[in-house]
Amino acid sequence: MRSLAEQAGTTLNYDVYTQWQPVESQRTLLWAARQGKQEEFMSALSKRHFTERKSASERSTILEAAEEAGLDVGALDAWLDTDELADEVWKSYGETIHVHHIHSIPYFVFNHDGPAKYTNGGPWGDGSEGAVMHQGSGSNEQFYRLLLAMVDAELRAANGAGQGAEADVAPSI
Repeated sequence: MRSLAEQAGTTLNYDVYTQWQPVESQRTLLWAARQGKQEEFMSALSKRHFTERKSASERSTILEAAEEAGLDVGALDAWLDTDELADEVWKSYGETIHVHHIHSIPYFVFNHDGPAKYTNGGPWGDGSEGAVMHQGSGSNEQFYRLLLAMVDAELRAANGAGQGAEADVAPSI
């Protein structure tokens, strides 16, 4: 994963404190979503956790990421002192395992609106479209081949089933 991240221009550093259930981070993600800032928040939090070795489980890191995402840090800090959305987070953790059968992290689900649509697939979609999924317990080679297969599917869809990237794996692996 580290070498793939480096090829994408980012750094992954796993030598950082992590809680297995970072409820405060997850609650903040839901809170940020109410304001349409979930992507910005998650990007800022991930950068701090994986690149800067600041734990995504610590409130100070969460607040720094929220500030970068353009969220009201004072309001968030006060809100985090409540229990709002904690039940939703714990319910989601349970459903991840018992309903969606996801037992490893990271679990990548690629959904998008490109020429080869995967928009409604995966464990959270309605199943009307496919999703490309990869369990983190898979090898780097499997992940790389999956990415090649997705690029190939995109190129074939964009070119009317023409030649795409070299990959002999269907996007559904």
